[in-house]
Amino acid sequence: MWSAPPFLCPAFLSATACRIVVPPRLPEPFTMHAWRIALPLLLALLVSAPPAHARAHKTRREHHPKAFHGLTPAGTGVVIGVLSGDTVTLRDGRVVRLAGILAPRLPRGGRDDDAGRGRLAWPLAEDSRAALESLVLNRTVSLMLGGADHDRYGRTLAHLVVRDGRRPLWVQDTLLRQGWVELAPHPDAPKGLAALRRAETYARDHELGLWANGFYTVREPETAFRAQGRYAVVTGRVLDAADARDRVYLNFGADRRTDFTVEIDRRDLAAFRARHLDPLDLRDRAVEVRGWVEEHNGPMIRVTHPDQIVTTDGRWPHRRLARGTGGGKKAGGKEDGEAAPAEADP
Repeated sequence: MWSAPPFLCPAFLSATACRIVVPPRLPEPFTMHAWRIALPLLLALLVSAPPAHARAHKTRREHHPKAFHGLTPAGTGVVIGVLSGDTVTLRDGRVVRLAGILAPRLPRGGRDDDAGRGRLAWPLAEDSRAALESLVLNRTVSLMLGGADHDRYGRTLAHLVVRDGRRPLWVQDTLLRQGWVELAPHPDAPKGLAALRRAETYARDHELGLWANGFYTVREPETAFRAQGRYAVVTGRVLDAADARDRVYLNFGADRRTDFTVEIDRRDLAAFRARHLDPLDLRDRAVEVRGWVEEHNGPMIRVTHPDQIVTTDGRWPHRRLARGTGGGKKAGGKEDGEAAPAEADP
């Protein structure tokens, strides 16, 4: 009995496998012929086999969130605190305001002297915060940008994505689909809104979360006054659309001094012009408008960008607006007098 030369034994073959039993009286020509056939095969196996250390230490595949719905990846962070249903703090000190949504307001430090919205907690505010906490607290999240990366308060404005097993979970979409927040388009972060709108529609249709509470019900123009001082969704038919001096008004009632109205400042028409939309085309159209309801000769919502309005009876026709004008018809809107600017999201 004899053994094959050591240099012919691949690292992945055991010593036993390398011992070849040969008959004691095997003819010499037969032995040489067998080695001529076996030697190339053994060398090929030796070259093609991966090194032992490479097999023992396989590199783990890293998962990076792909850019979806037009959102742009912008790093990661670990959530260490949930301030409300739409705001979190990261371990690195950043405060992140979740873009595209609005959660019920919690009381601001419990101060009784706070005026306007935010002084008292809205219904289900704590439930909304708990829903976000269950998704992200003490977890690594990926930040995705839909436009601007900061809001006017210096907070990071981003969408959050967490891993749910093998698939990414879009936090905003999940909260909207569960009904714990409302869609609140941000003019500086418009991407992803179409998908988020579908998620909110699902929750509204099934009366989930906030939508099962009358405080958040979708209002008609006649009941819009009940939502004064807070964010609301109002649906109705535009009876008249008018260009009055430096504003465009959408009137939902016959009496513009008391009925619900939408106001669009002329400076904000640039955003409509960029999409070839003219608010005056909404005359006699059924629409859904969302925003903060304030009192100015009746309930009113100030619209600053097109995503706050959607038509519910067909497509909003596209056209080119004449620069610096809203249409040309001189008709009455709200009475004269400057109303206080709409307060930004706290």
